[in-house]
Amino acid sequence: MQSVSQALDILLAAAVPVEQSETIDTLDACGRVLAAPVTATINVPGMDNSQMDGYAVRAGDCVSGDTRLRVSQRISGGTSAKR
Repeated sequence: MQSVSQALDILLAAAVPVEQSETIDTLDACGRVLAAPVTATINVPGMDNSQMDGYAVRAGDCVSGDTRLRVSQRISGGTSAKR
C-alpha cells in the first residue's frame, strides 16, 4: 500500500498540462478538457420544474395534500440561501 504522499507524487508525475486550446462542437468533445467555463445561454429547463429546481417543503405544512405554499426565495445553483 502506498502512502498519500507517494500516491500524490505518482498522480502529479502523470499530469500533463493543457498547452493548446481549440473550439469544437459539443458532440465532439467527449474525453476533452474545458479551457474556459461554459455558461448556458438559455434556462434549462425553461420553466419551473420542482424535480430539477428542488423546492423544499416541511411535511407538516402539506398534511392536507391541497396546501398552497409561497416561494420564499430563489437560490441559484452554486449559491446559498439567504438567512
